[in-house]
Amino acid sequence: MGALAGVRVLDLADESAAFAGRILADLGAEVILVEPPEGGRLRHRAPFLHGRADPERGFQHLYFNANKRSAVVDRSNPAGRAEFQNWVASADILIETAPVAKREGLGLDDATLRAVNPRLIHASITPFGPDGAWRNWRAGDLVAEAASGLLWLCGERGAPPWHGSGRPAFSMASLAAATGIMAALTARDRPGASGGAHLELSLQEAASMAALQSATPTFWSWFGKVPERPALSNALQCRDGGWVGLLVRPVTFAAFRDWAIEAQTPTQLAADDAHWAELYAPREGNPIAAVLLELAARYDRDDFADRAAQAETICLPIMDFPSIEVHPQFTTNRQFVPVKNEGLGETLSLARSPVDAVMGEVNFRSAPRLGADTAELLETPKSAPPAPQSDGATLNPYSALNGIRVVDFCWVLAGPLGTRLLGNFGADVIRVESSRRIDGMRTLSGPDGEPHTDLGGLFNTANAGKRSLTVDLAHPRGRELVLDLVAQADVVTNNFRPGALDRMGLGYAALRARKPDIVLLNLPGTHPQGPWSQRPTTGNAVMAASGLNQLMGFPHQRPRGYGVAYADFTSPYLLATCVMAALRVRDQGGGGREMDLSQLSATFSLLGPEWMQYAQTRQTPERSANRDANACPHGVFRTRGDDAWLALAAEGDADWRKLCALMDRPELVEDPRFEDHPTRKANEDELDAIVSAWTSEHDRWELAERLQAEGIAAAPVENLQDTYERDPQLRDHYQKVRHPLAPELDLPIDREIIRFAGVEHTIQRGPMWGEHNEEILRDVLGLDEAAYVKSVLDEVLF
Repeated sequence: MGALAGVRVLDLADESAAFAGRILADLGAEVILVEPPEGGRLRHRAPFLHGRADPERGFQHLYFNANKRSAVVDRSNPAGRAEFQNWVASADILIETAPVAKREGLGLDDATLRAVNPRLIHASITPFGPDGAWRNWRAGDLVAEAASGLLWLCGERGAPPWHGSGRPAFSMASLAAATGIMAALTARDRPGASGGAHLELSLQEAASMAALQSATPTFWSWFGKVPERPALSNALQCRDGGWVGLLVRPVTFAAFRDWAIEAQTPTQLAADDAHWAELYAPREGNPIAAVLLELAARYDRDDFADRAAQAETICLPIMDFPSIEVHPQFTTNRQFVPVKNEGLGETLSLARSPVDAVMGEVNFRSAPRLGADTAELLETPKSAPPAPQSDGATLNPYSALNGIRVVDFCWVLAGPLGTRLLGNFGADVIRVESSRRIDGMRTLSGPDGEPHTDLGGLFNTANAGKRSLTVDLAHPRGRELVLDLVAQADVVTNNFRPGALDRMGLGYAALRARKPDIVLLNLPGTHPQGPWSQRPTTGNAVMAASGLNQLMGFPHQRPRGYGVAYADFTSPYLLATCVMAALRVRDQGGGGREMDLSQLSATFSLLGPEWMQYAQTRQTPERSANRDANACPHGVFRTRGDDAWLALAAEGDADWRKLCALMDRPELVEDPRFEDHPTRKANEDELDAIVSAWTSEHDRWELAERLQAEGIAAAPVENLQDTYERDPQLRDHYQKVRHPLAPELDLPIDREIIRFAGVEHTIQRGPMWGEHNEEILRDVLGLDEAAYVKSVLDEVLF
């Protein structure tokens, strides 16, 4: 039995949100693809098994639709629409990606759905959200990424930005949708709750959350700075031609310097050069970069990564699929799951589920054949959900976790952003902090350009709405206080290396002794086992080892991957989803549990279709930069101005004809080189040159308007200044909070992107250092004033 056993999901989503339904299916929900007679759009997306176009053979369908069922409902006629309403009446959740302007005609508007099922949780995922000037604009993954600010950060300076591998806008939106659905379901199923909820997600805004590190809004609002490519990405080539992704940190700079001295590198580092290892230190003239080049020339890839780990330098190899397939870090942890597809007579290799931390390894069912379950589902319909207490009521999913307390040991980004989500949905999140190892996000610049413990923009974004307890865990009384806090908690989270909590006397056994039904979520960088399990990691290193880097960019350029620590922005949604699923199991009598959510495994799962294709063909996918098998032209084109670009995706002959008219090149429609999609793909270099010559003479914003007016997906490639000041859809994305240390300070942070129609939500600032020590010890733990003062005097608290 899964965490969502008994929950029915109607999945009408296209490729932009297909992964959301897959996650719910992996958690045990009955997810039904409600498809037209020709099959859903995802079935028709290339590439295909054995290269043969067929609705049963698309690799995206075979991966994202695993564990789902399929029912054909022809909603183009009255009988089909009536049948669909019956399905809606029996459902708990509906996921759809219909254009905003077409919802009512498709029976997907709030009024229609609520009349049929007032308790329905309805999730809508659209390119630019339900409101604003661009609400009816089209966008695939590339165009949404361009408008989000993420694409701008990826690639090399002066060259076209790179489209992210693993469909970043689609992935971020799907992961966020699953989290929002879990919150709404938790709120709906609380005793005394009534009504349903309508989740609204924008692909653009979801992707923007992956840019918040390299493009923190305070960079622009405080300093007037726009981050440039390659942002925070890196790739270092070793002696054997292999590549590594790495990060030298100030806290371990001494060990790195010792390595350089031992190796007698020509460039010598001084003891006070540690500032060159700070996160946003300049690249130009950086002596650490010179030493790394000198060291890399002496080692093969894996040997360099091993020696770097000895120096506590964060480093993992930049892996491709052939390397991943045989590496013990992946094979030891059963990263690849063989699944027999009886209809195709093929055994396919699936990446292990990113949510198998909740109930153990997921038993996959192969993606269903079109309409395979229609007859069975019609014969045995699920009974409708219980009638609501009050028709028309609207849930408040932001209160889903009211009464839940989280003891949060997470630091930096991936973990804190995940627990921020839990706080946004009502949990009391208490950060347990220590000056013995202060969170690096607390050491970033304040508004004066100097490090500030409390005013940093990135810290306040990642830790919005939390409380802070600063305690010495090396002190026996400090450890005891934390265990007393656990006894009053529901969840404990950390993103330490495996075994760290045990070494602190705070492992799962110790936690269970104080709270038998505690839920512990570990968020290690790699896996709990394997040769890399004890290596320090960052999101960049995880990204490098997952295969993402080797699928991004142009073949002649270094495999930098994203200009952000991308894994740090996908993992938070999985953390929140898994915690809510585990709490659901607990509340249904299943007890607490310890969960290991591997960031490396979860990141690899984003490349599931590409991995499946490699496993079947034995051919490593090419780095295709900004091209796509399903659209042509599909790319990033230079426009008028300095480093100004436009993302454009023309899909099908109709788009091509309209593009030719806009370019005033009607003769290209009849040109045999471009007469249909296959010939356009065969002559893509020539086609891109023609399009680029046209776009280079125009303003990117004006071109996007003209293209979208004709129904062609396009958007300017936006930088931080654009997203903060000019983009009409993101005007309320950056929420300004007030801070007691600087009441007049303009402190913008990224708001919660998971929005529910008719429900307001406001983000709060992050906590000051130890701000809530007395409040927590006295109000939560019940210490009297004398005991609290003694804890301060004994330096149990920092």
